Amino acid sequence: DAALRSVADHFLHKVELADDVFTGVVEICVEMQKSVFALTGRFQKEVQRYYYVTPTSYLELINAFKAVLQSKRLEVSSAKGRYDEGLGKLSSTEAQVKTMSAELEELKPVLKKTSAETADLMVVIEKKQEEASATAAIVSKEEASASAQAEEARAMKEECQADLDKAMPALAAAMDALRNLKKGDIVEVKNMKTPPEGVITVSKALCWCFDVKPKKVTAPDGRTKIDDYWESSKKALWGDPKLLDRLMGYDKDNIPEEVMAKLKPLEEDPEFEPEAVKKASVAAFGICKWVRAMIVYDGIAKVVAPKKASLLKAETDLANVMSILAEKKAELRAVQDNVAKLVAEFEAAKKKKEELSTQYDDCSRRLVTAEKLMRGLGGEQTRWNEASGRLGSQYDNLTGDVLIASGIIAYLGTFMGRYRQDTVQSWVALMKKHKLPASAEFSLRAVVGDEVQIRQWVIDKLPNDQVSIENALILSRSRRWPLMIDPQLQANIWVRRSYAENLKIIRLSQPNYSRDLETCISTGKAVLLENLGETMDPLLEPLLQKAKFKAGNIVMIRLGDSTFEYNEDFRFFMTTKLPNPHYSPEICVQVTLLNFMATPDGLEDQMLGILVAKEEPDIEKKRQALVVESAQNKAQLKEIEDRILELLSNAQGNILDDEELINTLATSKVASQRIEERVAEQEKTQATVQETRDTYVPVAVRSSALFFVVADLCNVEPMYQYSLEWFY
Repeated sequence: DAALRSVADHFLHKVELADDVFTGVVEICVEMQKSVFALTGRFQKEVQRYYYVTPTSYLELINAFKAVLQSKRLEVSSAKGRYDEGLGKLSSTEAQVKTMSAELEELKPVLKKTSAETADLMVVIEKKQEEASATAAIVSKEEASASAQAEEARAMKEECQADLDKAMPALAAAMDALRNLKKGDIVEVKNMKTPPEGVITVSKALCWCFDVKPKKVTAPDGRTKIDDYWESSKKALWGDPKLLDRLMGYDKDNIPEEVMAKLKPLEEDPEFEPEAVKKASVAAFGICKWVRAMIVYDGIAKVVAPKKASLLKAETDLANVMSILAEKKAELRAVQDNVAKLVAEFEAAKKKKEELSTQYDDCSRRLVTAEKLMRGLGGEQTRWNEASGRLGSQYDNLTGDVLIASGIIAYLGTFMGRYRQDTVQSWVALMKKHKLPASAEFSLRAVVGDEVQIRQWVIDKLPNDQVSIENALILSRSRRWPLMIDPQLQANIWVRRSYAENLKIIRLSQPNYSRDLETCISTGKAVLLENLGETMDPLLEPLLQKAKFKAGNIVMIRLGDSTFEYNEDFRFFMTTKLPNPHYSPEICVQVTLLNFMATPDGLEDQMLGILVAKEEPDIEKKRQALVVESAQNKAQLKEIEDRILELLSNAQGNILDDEELINTLATSKVASQRIEERVAEQEKTQATVQETRDTYVPVAVRSSALFFVVADLCNVEPMYQYSLEWFY
């Protein structure tokens, strides 16, 4: 026991199990090995059949447990996850339907109000835009008028400036001459006792310009008085230290007309020529140039003055117009800003309305989609809930159930039904004893079976009894190749039907069977080795042990002297017609022994089929057709359900936005409903057919019993050997 516990502990320590569960599994593995060892003794004693339990069988139990537990955990958790995901999507959709219905009711008045507000705002905007357009037209007209006035004033200003520019050279020269005068030059003139005529003329002109009154003196004839400007100018002007400053700052733009009337003739006076005056006095020369410049400037200023007045008026008018225009522009800007604000408000309101409208449309569309989804899948909710709960319970019990299933796979293939049942019941008791989670009623079919696949096996002529179906399940789950005890050729027929053209049938008695076997191993074709005796060709040992190896990336195997590629699709089946073969322990550990001898239940079903086909051929044909069609329909239903659950599980985001997904689900559900209707109709027909078949059941039972009586005659005398084919 210690060795068995040590082996189990070593190989199972990586399996994800709770500590107490792990301890229970190890103990039960030990008990299983011991119980089957005891069972083989009982088997030999009661029915004279031999089977050997070895340490390799124990390792097969542990390896089967690890492999089946891993695959079943993944399978059950994935299936439950899909159901839960589907239920979650349905639940969220139901919640969304309520929420969206409330949202729609809330959105209707808001959308109506927003639409009305947007329309009213549009009317206001249109009115304001009209006002803005009118104001813009006025401003544009006034701006054009102001531009014309500005252009006119600019032209006048340029004309005035052009006229003034003509006097500027003489004025500039005069100013330069004044700036060049020195105080001594002025004093020189003042100190003249008898000034030259040119100096007197310049002094006279200065007195006129600065309104200095002449002194009345006696004329040379002694009878009359004449004006003497020299003495007056000496005192008032030439003696003034600020004379030059007065000349520089003289108001040339407002020279009185009477002064200009006096000065004008001097232009023609040869004594008043600057060069002539310069001979008498440098100071008088500069002032002469200044006086002549004033005469020229005044002449031009008299022409420019009206233009300047007009320019001033034009500029004043332009300033007034520009002021009014600025006010109008400000008014226009205010109107435009108001319009822009209203437009922005309108765009915001329009956007809000569109968003609300889109939200309303999306909500309506989603509601329709949700209702379509709920109509299509609402009926699945109860069934999915039940399936999820069942899978959850199954997952909790997987450890114990898989351990029992692994025991059946590793040990019980060679035993008859009653031995299997007794052993399984004892194992179930072990689960309870060690408090290992397991189903109260164990069924290998429920734990590792696939109903769709089982139905297909039955269609392919697998006997429809518990032992035969368990044999097929053991075969599908075992790591070792099956060797089937098949005196009635039931397994032989099933394998032939299942693989049909993809099956090569060989016998050890054939001369080149090994070459055919090599070809099938390389190409991945199934092989049925039939009519085996109690010994095995040593050539097959590497194949039975699956002694594969890698050469680079290629999987290879060696049989005898030949080494060739191993195709993982290859399948190998062996059958023997011997009713009670005695295989050595070496063979027992290399293969999975399966007892496919006819059972009462299986034979009763076959006898019933033969009997009804003979007495009621139409009924039997209909039944067989119904079996095939029902299996196909249920397989399709399973595929559709898996596809629906997969689509729901893989859906990203809001499922109601995925129209393609909803349409696919709806289409799948419609197809599923049609198939369900057909299945229901088939079940009704099958019930009618079964009623007819039930009338022949007693005969089938007696026929089955008769076969077993005849078959047991060999125990009385070995010469009485009868095949099932003969009995048919």
